Amino acid sequence: MEKPALRRELFSRLRALSAEERAKASAAIRTRLEEDPAFIAATTVFAYLALPAEPDLGPLLTAQPGKRWCVSRVSEEDRLRFHHLPRLDEASPGLLGIRQPDPSRHPEVEPTEADLILVPGVGFDPGTRARLGRGRGHYDRFLECALSGLKRPVVTGVLFSVQYAEIPVASHDIPMDRLLSENGWT
Repeated sequence: MEKPALRRELFSRLRALSAEERAKASAAIRTRLEEDPAFIAATTVFAYLALPAEPDLGPLLTAQPGKRWCVSRVSEEDRLRFHHLPRLDEASPGLLGIRQPDPSRHPEVEPTEADLILVPGVGFDPGTRARLGRGRGHYDRFLECALSGLKRPVVTGVLFSVQYAEIPVASHDIPMDRLLSENGWT
């Protein structure tokens, strides 16, 4: 299936999940993550503030105060940047009303400083760990930079189990090291 058609199919699956199902699955994902050795060892965690169709990791930001949480935002140059966000309630509405850190108050953190990167997506392939994003290439470009340093962060795709699919892979696509859904690790 071509990527645009696959995105439509996966968005349809996501829309079919009730708010209660998304909340329950998000809680299960957070619990599994809190028990994960890579998460426990990570000092600097790069994460995202969830859109309605994404697993919500937000409560971890307040439950894990010993970590340096860096949260994504899309810059004016259409690049994915991460900023240290010490408290979830400091996020503000940005582009399209999406919550994000304020670059004037929250310092940008270099991609190579990440110990763990938690990546959302539209779909993920359980066999190849390929990720299907929204089609703008933000995460692929970002991951290329993050993986270029001496330190190798653990790249984890975070998803609801309905997002598993066979994903066509292009040469610029960067696979995840592992995948986490409410049903466990892949």
